[in-house]
Amino acid sequence: MAEHNAATLNGRQSCPNIHVFGARETTAAAGYGSSSTFVNAILKAYPGSTSEAINYPAAGGDSYASSVQQGTQNIANQINAFNKQCPSAKLVVVGYSQGAQIGDNALCGGGDPNQGVTYTNSLISSSAASAIKAVIWAGNPRNSPAESSFHVGTCTAGGFDPRPSGFTCPSYQSKIRSYCDALDPYCCNGNNATTHQGYGNEYGSNALAFVKSKLG
Repeated sequence: MAEHNAATLNGRQSCPNIHVFGARETTAAAGYGSSSTFVNAILKAYPGSTSEAINYPAAGGDSYASSVQQGTQNIANQINAFNKQCPSAKLVVVGYSQGAQIGDNALCGGGDPNQGVTYTNSLISSSAASAIKAVIWAGNPRNSPAESSFHVGTCTAGGFDPRPSGFTCPSYQSKIRSYCDALDPYCCNGNNATTHQGYGNEYGSNALAFVKSKLG
């Protein structure tokens, strides 16, 4: 798996055609966590593509809010920095659980007051927003029935930090696939935590097909 960040590309004349960002779930060790199933599938399908993990605490418990705040900023900073370095590269964003939440916050804006994110603007530059071709969220705590246009799975309720009724993510509506099943206690109102860890196996092929449809 080819892994690069913006710093390692400084001075390089060539940039990848496709670059993938992966944000891990709560308490996962530094790296891609459960987002790796999706990230690796995309890298395998597009030889020469590169990837980078979002650097943020991914902390739980009393540190969850501060972790979300930092992650929301960091995912935006990394996406914007890479786009500035490689403006022609097509970008794919993958987020799992808290990793999806920080991506949702950064891309869609709207704030996340339950986690102390009070600003409502999207943090993604207009150039980077255009370069983002596909977004994969799995087990997103911000899941809401309002996001039905891009939701896949059996959940018909909201997560533990759902988007308010009527909220949309207008710049990315057609670019997002968000996976959540009814038994998931984090992106839905279920009681089976094992469901939350299964999206890579359950929906990996669906996600890859969606990404391919967006990348060409």
